[in-house]
Amino acid sequence: MNTVKYDVVVIGAGVAGLTAGRALAEAGRRVMILEARDRIGGRIWTHRAALGDGTALPVELGAEFVHGLPQETWSLIRQAALSTSELGGTSFYYADGRLQGGGAQHHGAESVLDDMMQWMVRQQSGADLSFAEYLERAGVQGSAAQAATNYVEGFNAADQNRISVAALVKQQHAEEAINTDRLFRIDAGYAQIPAHLLQQFVRAGGELKLNAAAAKVGWRRGEVGVQVRGGGDFQIGAKQALITVPLGVLQAGTIEFTPRPGEVLEQAGRIAMGEVMRLSLLFKEKFWNRHPDLSFLFTPSERPSTWWTPMPHETPMLTAWAGGPKAAALLRLVTPDGDAGELLELALNTLARVFGRSPADLRGRLASWHLHDWQRDPYSRGAYSYVPAGAMDAPGRMRLPVEDTLFFAGEHTDTTGHWGTVHAALATGMAAAFQLLGG
Repeated sequence: MNTVKYDVVVIGAGVAGLTAGRALAEAGRRVMILEARDRIGGRIWTHRAALGDGTALPVELGAEFVHGLPQETWSLIRQAALSTSELGGTSFYYADGRLQGGGAQHHGAESVLDDMMQWMVRQQSGADLSFAEYLERAGVQGSAAQAATNYVEGFNAADQNRISVAALVKQQHAEEAINTDRLFRIDAGYAQIPAHLLQQFVRAGGELKLNAAAAKVGWRRGEVGVQVRGGGDFQIGAKQALITVPLGVLQAGTIEFTPRPGEVLEQAGRIAMGEVMRLSLLFKEKFWNRHPDLSFLFTPSERPSTWWTPMPHETPMLTAWAGGPKAAALLRLVTPDGDAGELLELALNTLARVFGRSPADLRGRLASWHLHDWQRDPYSRGAYSYVPAGAMDAPGRMRLPVEDTLFFAGEHTDTTGHWGTVHAALATGMAAAFQLLGG
């Protein structure tokens, strides 16, 4: 087996790996990025859906929104001269057979989270419990508890019985600092961000190999050998390795480490990988013209229970979303061979009730639909991470270098409260590059 020597081998060409790779290559290091898939971007994946007029529409299968004004993301948007659009329109809430303004549902959840933050201020340092335990202890019941649970599980892809209140409080503070009440989209698709990073990486002399799944990482101080499957098995040798694969892949143990970096993998086991279902339905025309400014649609008594449109763009598309246990239940409707027909019918039936149309009518108006099951994807094994109660220290402990030879990055190693976001992946990739450069 041939071995090629580099200064650093990066495992994973998501934005954490690409960010670190670019910084290292620009600093003069010889860098190889290995990517198991046939594309870059990781959990950023923009699909091009063909329209009847011969044009193609960007449809996000993974990350879609730029949440607020994170410096890490916006600096790249400016560098790449990418056009963006801020979310516009009006949110609606479906209850008792009619659509109404969705503010009450949103404010109910917001009030519970505000009270939770005040409650945490009164606790001893290091106190923590799950969100479900907090609701019980604080006596939050009824519609307020349901609204808050729907929000926490849906946004964080989390189980309320596991997610940490301390992490939620830290997240709320972090979001306020970057104005995440504002949402943006990249008009040409989120995939433009990893594409720009790759261009800069290659320009700086970095090398990328696709269809190259890391099977085994053998290492000792100052020396790494990565055995690769795909395109003819081979080995990459380097002085150091940066592992940026998703948390779910680390937890599955599909990459063998010899010797095992036990502390890092133990901390990875303390963090949770969340589940998400997103199904985008592209129609031939908008059938919700009675509500032309529809942005978000909340249908808590239906399945799926959260929807959005591409507002302010007029594309006739509705995206269904669920996170946590609700996502897991919906994804059970998808057969092992990937047949999502039952899930599609459920979604169309829900929309038919909400908009007073027949499922057959909506089925006839449907141009295409798009779904990727990140949980069954062997190179993600989940959507994004969240911190369970009692594990607030785990992400930071994952970032500690192993004998100055193995380094780990990715949104699951964030320590600022932005777990599960693209900007967390970008920031941790840059931080890992700084560590590798001896900073």
